[in-house]
Amino acid sequence: VFNTALAEARSLGHNYVGTEHLLLALMRHREFLPGAVAALLPRDVRVVTAALERVLDGPPPRDAELLRTLGIDLDEVRSAVRQTFGDDALERLRRPVHQPWQPWRRPSRRCMSLLAGGMGVAPRVKQAFEHARRDADRRQQPAIDPAGLLLGMVEVEDALSNRLLRDVGIDPSEVRRVLRDAPADHDGGDGQH
Repeated sequence: VFNTALAEARSLGHNYVGTEHLLLALMRHREFLPGAVAALLPRDVRVVTAALERVLDGPPPRDAELLRTLGIDLDEVRSAVRQTFGDDALERLRRPVHQPWQPWRRPSRRCMSLLAGGMGVAPRVKQAFEHARRDADRRQQPAIDPAGLLLGMVEVEDALSNRLLRDVGIDPSEVRRVLRDAPADHDGGDGQH
């Protein structure tokens, strides 16, 4: 599901994964959700995508488009980096920075991640995973399943996914109630995740 969320974020031109992307991914993989929950979600992902674009006031400009407005061609910059530093230079940018802990200095790799095409994770996604982990622990499950992740998302009150659900006429508290009433395995019947 997370890989699909990553693909959704990229297709929308976002450089982060948010709860909105997870919601779109879960809608695409509704077979992993209990039937009662899947029935609550819109069948057409485009409905939620359109709501997302309305919330964000249109599709966001991509990094390359933003740089182009400044007269910078991102593909040319990447090509120059490869020519100057070698073919694997951009791949090396994706690797974590190893440096001693320096509390007064918090390095930013934003420009490097832009060149390397890196993606961030929104704080609400982290909160949703924390809620989902607690749910999995409560159910004595070894891992977070898609239904548990959706439950974690609706538990984060100010998550954008909840606003999108409300915008398309779905009450997140109803999703929460149905998820909590669903069978313990949360798997939509096929047992595969």
